[in-house]
Amino acid sequence: MSRHSKALKTAGASLLAVSLIAMGGCSDTSWGAECDGLRMPAGVYINQVLSAYSEGMGKVDNAEQTNLWKNTIDGEDFSSWVRTRTQENVYGYFAAEKKFDEMGLSFDELSQAQITYAVESQWSYYQGIYEENGIGKESFQKSIENTYKRSELFNAIYGENGSEAVPSADILAKFNQEYINLEQIALSTMDEAGETALSKEETEKLMEKAKGYQKRIENGESIQTIAEEYQKEQQPDSSESSNVNTNLTIMREGSDYSATFLENIKSATPGKPVVFEDDENIYLVIVNEVTTESPIFLQNQSYLLSEMKADEFEDRLIQWGKELNVSFNSAAVSRYDAKKLKITKS
Repeated sequence: MSRHSKALKTAGASLLAVSLIAMGGCSDTSWGAECDGLRMPAGVYINQVLSAYSEGMGKVDNAEQTNLWKNTIDGEDFSSWVRTRTQENVYGYFAAEKKFDEMGLSFDELSQAQITYAVESQWSYYQGIYEENGIGKESFQKSIENTYKRSELFNAIYGENGSEAVPSADILAKFNQEYINLEQIALSTMDEAGETALSKEETEKLMEKAKGYQKRIENGESIQTIAEEYQKEQQPDSSESSNVNTNLTIMREGSDYSATFLENIKSATPGKPVVFEDDENIYLVIVNEVTTESPIFLQNQSYLLSEMKADEFEDRLIQWGKELNVSFNSAAVSRYDAKKLKITKS
């Protein structure tokens, strides 16, 4: 679980191989937009177009494959939607640049190192595509830096000690509303090939084993110890480490687990081992009580916060950008219009 959704867009449409159709004319198309004397290089502007196009691909209503431009998004013409979204991306870019400076933010050594790594690693992989599009390494780096500036701004507003910090209790409530963290051992009631169910007698013996494990846990043994013991029984000749990961986090809704599994874990008392059976397994499960100090929460706190506030943050960036003195270079906008891009999936 880890990303700032819309707020932290990737620098380009990384899964697209893009080739610009050469355009004639003598107008200056080396920059795409301007804000108070700060010009957005054409390469950075193209990234805004590609980002809008890529986002739109995931939102189309009818997914017309033979002619993408026949698609609509929420009933709106696809081409029109991409143009509007490109403008919003530009507003967001300038807003992030301005607010980052206004709030006195800066990159620490770790962020600088992460930016350098992101630029070098991604550039080495996508250099051909970017250069073919007129996106130079300097423009690519500016896009990466802007992404990190958005992240710093997001944290300065919503993160711990931020101007509008979201309480940990609220983030925890989101986790507990949407996820369940548990420890489990699954004892298969199918044969080794996973095709035929065990006999009734064999299944009953397996259930007795699971209930025996349950008693041992109630008497103080750890589920980890029992899981490793069970694995060793199943694979006595294995030379691999007996360490078993029993921890699991699943979504309350939309999980691939069986209805029986979900019903039992939703009704389980946290901290108490339960045993139940579905069509393929007998489960020994302990549902964990997750608090603000739990490792699973701390590991996913940033992701959860992003899920809560990313859309709001994106809307604010766009609004801030619209309030700035932003102007667009019509020659560049025409030249780099998404409809004039030759795009294929790589």
